[in-house]
Amino acid sequence: MKAAYRSQKMGIDPHVVGFSISYEKDNLLARGLGLEHLQEMMIRLARTILRNNHNLAYGGDWGERPENFTYLLLNLISAEQQDQQDAQKIGRLYNHLAWPFYSSVTPEIEAKWIDCCRIVRIDQEKAGIPVTLRLSDEEIFNAEGKLRLFDPSVAPEDKKQLLLNTAICLSVMRRTMQEQFILPIPDMGEEIIPSISGRILLGGKVAGYTGFLPGIFEEALYTLEGNRPLYPLGGFGGCAELIAKAILQTGPERPKEFTVDWHLTNTPVLSTLMASLNGFPGAPAVMDTKGALDALWQKIEHARHSPSTALNTGLTDDETREVLQTRDMDRLVKLLRQGFASRLGLDELAG
Repeated sequence: MKAAYRSQKMGIDPHVVGFSISYEKDNLLARGLGLEHLQEMMIRLARTILRNNHNLAYGGDWGERPENFTYLLLNLISAEQQDQQDAQKIGRLYNHLAWPFYSSVTPEIEAKWIDCCRIVRIDQEKAGIPVTLRLSDEEIFNAEGKLRLFDPSVAPEDKKQLLLNTAICLSVMRRTMQEQFILPIPDMGEEIIPSISGRILLGGKVAGYTGFLPGIFEEALYTLEGNRPLYPLGGFGGCAELIAKAILQTGPERPKEFTVDWHLTNTPVLSTLMASLNGFPGAPAVMDTKGALDALWQKIEHARHSPSTALNTGLTDDETREVLQTRDMDRLVKLLRQGFASRLGLDELAG
């Protein structure tokens, strides 16, 4: 297998660190932060990982906009490869993309970044959607060539199947990141995409999301279920902050953001999705919103007694609590280097 052989030759350790991150402007501004703070935090952590021959995983799309973190990572990897005499000592990005979001990645774009990135596409077939319910390209784009998914002129009732298929593909993609994946490479055989070894949470949309629940909630749940290291950087707001605060709190009350009623109110399309999922033929390999929120809440409650053990951080409980709430970037970078050095089996991570 030519591609698999190349990965071994590069000497890249199979560890993959996942990033769950999205930019919520108002949420950050309320904390005196901006997009540049998320970008700086991500770059500093990603650079450390890459320089130690480890890889990154990120499920972001390829839309060209200032807050797109996919291109931030790609440009970082490219720059590191140019600075390093032996570019093969720099890790790469595994970009997991769900249908229909990978439709914007042309062969030309993929070829441009082939030395930096492998794209793992989760289509309707891989997501277990029956042939009779799969949608064609003609059914997912409007007259302007844009995804009907985000076309406000199309009512949710008129795109129920599109909403459902998208949500299922997103959920399966997020779970796939936790597993080893065999990726066929044209004319090269196949390549083994490793499962993630740990995950960093930064920001994240709480409402108005696409899917059965916020992406960071779902990725956090799958990471905890797999007993992989999880680092919610709560000082930067968003879903990561909700998870961090819920772990740090001591009272019995369940925050409203972890209840299905709150999500039904704040993400109205969710009611359409849940009804469609109930009527789905067979049993898709996804969790419904209530089941996922209940499972995540149980993990959070379990983490309160000893967050370092439950989150598998490789730090002390006090250090883990610091990770959950500080905005001090220097301190966070130091703590996460220490945690990953322990969990990735290294004596010391190079900066």
